[in-house]
Amino acid sequence: MLFQAYTALLDNFPSECSGLFGDEIRADIGLWLAVDENAFPSFLLAMQPADLRSDIELRFVGVQFSRECSITLSNGQNSTGTFTIIRLEENDPDLVRVFLRLLEEAFCGDDVPSTNRSVAERILELADLFRQIENSSKDLIGLWGELLIIEQAQSSEAAARCWCLHKNSKYDFVCDAFVLEVKTTLKASREHSFALDQLRPSGDLAVFVASIRLTEAHGGRTIFELVDEILDRLGDAELRKAFLGLCMIKGGTDLYKSNIKLQPLSRTAGIAYFASEDIPVPEVSIGAPISNVRFDVCLDALSELAGDARTRLMNLSIQPSHG
Repeated sequence: MLFQAYTALLDNFPSECSGLFGDEIRADIGLWLAVDENAFPSFLLAMQPADLRSDIELRFVGVQFSRECSITLSNGQNSTGTFTIIRLEENDPDLVRVFLRLLEEAFCGDDVPSTNRSVAERILELADLFRQIENSSKDLIGLWGELLIIEQAQSSEAAARCWCLHKNSKYDFVCDAFVLEVKTTLKASREHSFALDQLRPSGDLAVFVASIRLTEAHGGRTIFELVDEILDRLGDAELRKAFLGLCMIKGGTDLYKSNIKLQPLSRTAGIAYFASEDIPVPEVSIGAPISNVRFDVCLDALSELAGDARTRLMNLSIQPSHG
């Protein structure tokens, strides 16, 4: 929503404008979006003049609290008021798209902040997220596969709640009775890398693997299209923010920069499910001073889970039976 509004403002920016040019996004709560002559976006929230607070200056982002501001409208008239202004000092389209998508989730839902204190708290949360994005390793192929599991589940919301909210978690999905690790490849074979303790954990943990083969295709979807489709299915505001935050951490700014269109290799051959105990692993004798064992294994010749077991795994529901 906000990025489309941003591009529309740029297309109609008046040549004689030397300040902010914008439109009201939500009249009921006083949310505005504006741009300046540098194509820097500003997000404005109507605020009380007496609600004073020290400004925030972060990398790329500045927040000015309860400032008198005039905004030029598309009809040439001006609208004035007291606003808290969140400004991105950057016009790179990919960074702007990420910035506005995060603001949309943080400020455009039902729980719109009415005080500068709550605005500041949310901005600092976003700043922490941006730091994690900058320092994260990127694996868009792996992320695409994990998102496909959420998108194809009977309940995307239930699947998103099972998604581990840390990019370094041992497993991708943790359900009540089992865990699911997702492996994604563009190769013709189902060759994946594993850690030994992923497939042979201590205790009675039931572990399953989803092997996804993807291919580039004009009819496929970019990763940000998949993210937006899932977001449209999530009704809980906190879940939406957590979901988008993890997507950003795992994908970084490349999440909205990559134009690679992917799709499963085929409806039947795209995703296969396996029980971890059916996957061969290297033999390490008990008590051996060996740890952190990682290895590659091809799953092509192994028996896939089918029937009810596959359906339950696809829906991340009760523990599938196998044997």
